Amino acid sequence: MPCQVSIFLENQPGHLEKVTAVLRRQLINIRAMTLSSSSYGWGILNLLLDKPEKGCEVLNAAGYSAVLRKIVAVRMPDRPGGLHDLLEHLAKAGVNIKNAYATLMPKEGAAILVIDAENIEQVEILIDEAGIKKLTREEIYQI
Repeated sequence: MPCQVSIFLENQPGHLEKVTAVLRRQLINIRAMTLSSSSYGWGILNLLLDKPEKGCEVLNAAGYSAVLRKIVAVRMPDRPGGLHDLLEHLAKAGVNIKNAYATLMPKEGAAILVIDAENIEQVEILIDEAGIKKLTREEIYQI
């Protein structure tokens, strides 16, 4: 199953750059990222890496609190309501999405949505039932 790397990171100048330096030295490419901060000076950095297991390992070795989190990525049509249709299906089943981020693939007329949810296996089943295309690990890490 595909994974993202989540890092508990202090919200200070240069801290994000230090994370990217660790990854650069190991030739690990960031495919997508989100950074959320709290009012307490800390945040969560979520990274979609081309080598997530190695990325998590080297970040932990560098002193960061990094974990692998299972995700699902889906390809949706880039049209009004495309995201809503998927979210409605998941909400009806009681799925709580903890984190999500998306990117457009304009040449393909598609959007890619990455989902991190409490019960990721249930999300996979629901996506299959809805006939929505899930991306493989290889497809995700090559975005």
